[in-house]
Amino acid sequence: MDNCVERVAHIGIIAGTAEGAALCYRTLCQEAEGVMGRRYAHPEVTLHSFSLHQYLDAIDQDDWTEVAALMSQSAAKLRQVGADIIICPNNTLHKAFGLVESPVPWVHIARPVVREIEANRWRRVGILGTQTVMEGSVYSEPLRQSNIDLIVPEQEDRSQIQHIIRNELIARVLTVKSALFVQKVITEMGLNGAEAVILACTELPLLMAGYQTAVPLLDSTRLLARAALHCRVQEERHSEGKYFVDRRVVIDAQKDTTCAGRI
Repeated sequence: MDNCVERVAHIGIIAGTAEGAALCYRTLCQEAEGVMGRRYAHPEVTLHSFSLHQYLDAIDQDDWTEVAALMSQSAAKLRQVGADIIICPNNTLHKAFGLVESPVPWVHIARPVVREIEANRWRRVGILGTQTVMEGSVYSEPLRQSNIDLIVPEQEDRSQIQHIIRNELIARVLTVKSALFVQKVITEMGLNGAEAVILACTELPLLMAGYQTAVPLLDSTRLLARAALHCRVQEERHSEGKYFVDRRVVIDAQKDTTCAGRI
């Protein structure tokens, strides 16, 4: 007799920066109760991290093949310990997403953000993150496909935000001066027509906690974690001849999973 069981996915986290990965993990644990319906319940979570300097060295050399190789190695390790899906709470690393080889489906960090924008029927949004993210295709391409206009800060502001992220936020240096600067940039994007602003750096939510802004903020870290919580694994055990065969399919209740590789 065939048996089919659905369960919450074992989530694998590929860490870039410690602060972003920690915020993602905390969100998974704190918000899982509402999804799973039991106090203190959260899915099985496994995190793998290479030393951050390896990623930063590759990024500084514009070597995205090496970035993808590191991410692929992490994916393989997470598969070995049973991860069903993978998330990477680091926006910049997603520039290498198309080069990643993975035996496990991923939830791309931009997809839940775009879905949130669509749900609110916003047509014009701003973005804050590293220069790689603000100037690249990680968000601009999926937003373009959804006919959503993207506003980026001026060049001088982009350089300053890059400096804040790289030299302060990664090390959890959160200053009032930097928060006020980011607040100013958000206000300017609002005046230029942005209906919301994407925090496309996983540490920016920590910097802006407690600060009021002119427009709503889209926290890519928390939206990614929430999307992962809605993924389920459908397990089917059936007989073929004299043997029992186990099959798994990862399904996303919110139709949000983007895969790099296959199970």
